[in-house]
Amino acid sequence: MKCQSCGYSIEENEHYCNHCGTKQAIFEDGFEAKKCKFCKKDIPVNANYCVYCGKDQAFIDVKSFSEKAAAEKVRPNSDETKEKKLSLNESEKPGIFVSTKLMIKDMFVLQKRMGRADFWWSIAGIFALSLVFGLVLGEVLVIVNEINPAVVDLTERIAISLWMTLIYISITTAQIRRLHDCSLPGILILMKFLFGFGDFLLLLLLILPQSKRDMSYTFNKKQ
Repeated sequence: MKCQSCGYSIEENEHYCNHCGTKQAIFEDGFEAKKCKFCKKDIPVNANYCVYCGKDQAFIDVKSFSEKAAAEKVRPNSDETKEKKLSLNESEKPGIFVSTKLMIKDMFVLQKRMGRADFWWSIAGIFALSLVFGLVLGEVLVIVNEINPAVVDLTERIAISLWMTLIYISITTAQIRRLHDCSLPGILILMKFLFGFGDFLLLLLLILPQSKRDMSYTFNKKQ
């Protein structure tokens, strides 16, 4: 066997090294142990050399260390992988129909992103829907006027109020998701209430390209 301190060869039953005089802790009951870096057997925790294979425990395997470091450098961390997998838009092919459907579906969703193309296509879709709504409402009011002219004004007010409320909610939540896609806090939506130039400042932010600096939000709704 080897001396745990100097690595000198000693007899199997020698409790003290005849070279350096160190007491061999391996002969003590319940000695605190560690694994040899090479043979993996239990050796005293303060051993400089393995009492079995004699290997120096201070030895650094430079080759293995370098290979491990290189592997860690090549292997991307989870955040980088997540960032690379994040597409520019939730819709595979953004368009006026698919993007508008996405905006309406996520009308009450804040905790996700909305890509730039999806956002602007959905805005165009909302305006197109508003035109259709106006035409339909006009026809409905004509019918209501024939039945009871007294309620035409009330019907118009209620219909327009409901429609404008839905539009306002849809666009506002979409703007918050668009801000998230730019790695900006959703609280910036409060700029809408700055009279005169708030909407203009918000517009400048909404046309910014996607940013992956803050990956707190993705295109998936947070559970």
